[in-house]
Amino acid sequence: MISEYAVEPAAIGADWATFKDLIDRFGADKGRLISRFPNRWERKVIQAARSAGVPDVRLASIVERLRGGSYKVADFCRDYDHELDWIGNALREHGTRPFHAIVCSSDAEGCAEALPPDDCADAEPRFSAPVSQDIVRTPEDIAGVLTALAAAAEEIDLVDPFFDLRAVNGDYLGPLAELLARLAAMPVPSKTIRVHFRTHDTRPPSDILSRDSAALTRGIIPDGYTLELCEWQEIPSGEDLHDRFFLTDIGGLMVGAGFSATGNAETAAFSLLDYSHVQQLRRRFVDGAAVYTKIGSTVRINSDGSTELI
Repeated sequence: MISEYAVEPAAIGADWATFKDLIDRFGADKGRLISRFPNRWERKVIQAARSAGVPDVRLASIVERLRGGSYKVADFCRDYDHELDWIGNALREHGTRPFHAIVCSSDAEGCAEALPPDDCADAEPRFSAPVSQDIVRTPEDIAGVLTALAAAAEEIDLVDPFFDLRAVNGDYLGPLAELLARLAAMPVPSKTIRVHFRTHDTRPPSDILSRDSAALTRGIIPDGYTLELCEWQEIPSGEDLHDRFFLTDIGGLMVGAGFSATGNAETAAFSLLDYSHVQQLRRRFVDGAAVYTKIGSTVRINSDGSTELI
């Protein structure tokens, strides 16, 4: 549902109208993320706008929009050879790890995914990005929807009231293991995934969960990754802890039927959420928040199988 786009700094920075139109079309909530390619992509856009003669007042607006829209640009750890031009780098990377499309002003010969800025419209197949989909409830399909967002994010919160490492309420471990495997295969920094679930009298206390979770997750947490398990209780007459979310610092989505895998016969609706809404939801699940009551300690599971209560 979320796709990575290479956007040429000289193309988006050519003039104010082009910049404004393009930058407003990106963000995880729109199903499109701009690849930070090269690493100082924002600076390159500003330089391109300055070189193109964009007036100072508009240039200041570009700077402000880039600062306020940092969640629209994500680092997918792409290689960049400064001896090559931007198009050359984009085509080389596209051959290794394809972008969904390459937005550029000059001709990228032989690349069907090259897209001029004027063609960046929802009706254009190379730019089309669904914001909601029915996803088959297999580990592969569930993880496939989450991978791009998780790869680009620095902070990840998975919210499912019924999540359980034990196979008592469905297969939650399968999609999680598949997601971790996909992330580990990508050249991205290691992650901590925080899982938030609802308390129940059948759940073990934190110390027992800590004792048992290493065996339950053996072999699925890649080197450098950690998994944190957080239990929450609803406050009487307060918010219901029912909805399922995948929330990150750059965006998130809502999942209708939850993150458990049930097989090919069922689907779940995955819907992208507004960036500001995502950040509001994330604040429900931090220490000291008053929306739900934290139960016990957070159980942290490390890649070496060790566990700790925090």
